[in-house]
Order: sequence, then structure tokens, then C-alpha cells
Amino acid sequence: MFKIKRDQIVGAVLVILGIVIFFMISDYRVPFTMAYPGPKALPGIAAFGFIACGIGIFVQGTLDKKPQKEFVVKGGWLRFGIAFGVLIVYVFLMKFLGFLIVTPFACFGLSTLFAKGKKSSWIARAVFSVVFTLFVYFLYKYGFSLPMPEPIWA
Repeated sequence: MFKIKRDQIVGAVLVILGIVIFFMISDYRVPFTMAYPGPKALPGIAAFGFIACGIGIFVQGTLDKKPQKEFVVKGGWLRFGIAFGVLIVYVFLMKFLGFLIVTPFACFGLSTLFAKGKKSSWIARAVFSVVFTLFVYFLYKYGFSLPMPEPIWA
């Protein structure tokens, strides 16, 4: 019986992701020039890289004859589902409460979820969450001059 390996799954996902990105950027109407590559350049390079690396990982996983351990155990799938749920709630709440209020809580929740088995105090995770939030906020707001989601009452 043919058993799918972890590398084959990762490779296939990367190829599919690259193809999806190519389709998403195909709607951009800004012409590509060397003086101004436009909004297609970076996603196009990333998509090409995803496809090339995905094919390489898939082929390597197919040619490798060594047996692999189980890809993700039940606890891993549970953590993945919780993390996905946290991100869905994060995006929904950010529309109403803004970036600065929601992001520290989401960051704290995700860092707590993935800190299983590691020695990290809740204080360290809280400080990390606040510092990370402020770093990203100031980077985008003042470094890139981009608007960040604000609370609906602001």
C-alpha cells in the first residue's frame, strides 16, 4: 500500500499555494517594468519560489525510502484547530476593537498555546505580546506610513 509522506504533503501544499498566488496576482493591471516592478513582482517571486521548492520537497519525499514518523498527532491537530479559531476571532474582533487592543490578547493566547512543555512564565509571554504588538504597530504606522485598524469609537 502506498503511504503518503509528510514531505509529499508539504510539497503539494506549497505547489498549490504558489498556483493560487499566481491566479490572485493575475488580476493586477499594473505593467511590470524594471524601473517600477509594481505589485506583482514580490508575490510573483514568492509564488515561483513556493512552486519550485514544493516540487523539490515532493520529489525528495517520494524518492526517500526511509519510513517517516506520523505527520501530526491528535494533540497537534487540536492545537492547529484552536490556533485557527483564535485567528478567525482575532480578525473579526479587530474590525471593532482595533489592532492595539486585540493583538496583545491574540499573541498571548497563541504563545501560550504553543509554549506547551517549555519553561516560560505568563509574565514573559504577556510582556512579549505587548512589546511585539507595539513593535508591529509603530513599524507599520510610522515606518511604512500605513493605517492600522482602529476601534470603531475612534
